[in-house]
Amino acid sequence: MRLLILGASGAGKGTQAQAIAKHFDIRHISTGDFLREEIRPSTALCRAVKRLIDRGDLVPDELMLSIVHEILEGDDFILDGFPRTFAQALALDEICGRLGSPIDMALNIHVPDDDIIQRITGRKVCPDCKAMFHIIFYPPKQAFTCDNCGGTLEQRPDDTASTVRHRLKIYHERTVPIIDFYDRQNLLISTSGTGDVEEITQNLIELLEAKLLVAKLEKKMEKGIWR
Repeated sequence: MRLLILGASGAGKGTQAQAIAKHFDIRHISTGDFLREEIRPSTALCRAVKRLIDRGDLVPDELMLSIVHEILEGDDFILDGFPRTFAQALALDEICGRLGSPIDMALNIHVPDDDIIQRITGRKVCPDCKAMFHIIFYPPKQAFTCDNCGGTLEQRPDDTASTVRHRLKIYHERTVPIIDFYDRQNLLISTSGTGDVEEITQNLIELLEAKLLVAKLEKKMEKGIWR
């Protein structure tokens, strides 16, 4: 099973991708996490990529594609954070075609922009153990202190209100067209990302299982196999 998960930053893609990966026992591949690890070394390229991320800009297609080539081998995954442009979506189809592993389904999580801004600007992360908190939805027991390791919580540079608005603008301009791209291929599943997290997960799993079953039956019908 090869899945994509789409949606604006802060829509809950990472949370839902982890839950779906666990349910179906597949890999969760987060290009965002991979990038953040890659920019730790102090090289000119890493510093340039970090500046892009901190501003809320997209990393160039060429660099993202080189990363995807490196981490996408093998079946059974849910890809989180890629593609983010139409060119990346076309290139991903080509990569998967060469690997003989086409995308089975694209999951889209929709959350209103105002909710996205509230979610992201309230996030706090522990630089030591990477635990994530939120000042409203999941506050630490002690202000600015990680519940897990006692580290001092920080706001990521790309989680400020102005940066989030900039990211949303880019998302609507460059990423939203991808949704129609997968819809035209009959690979799209869309759901609201507001409400109870576990209910959203269950809804996505049920929609996914139903659509995969229909796709399986259609393939059998094409081959003349009825059982």
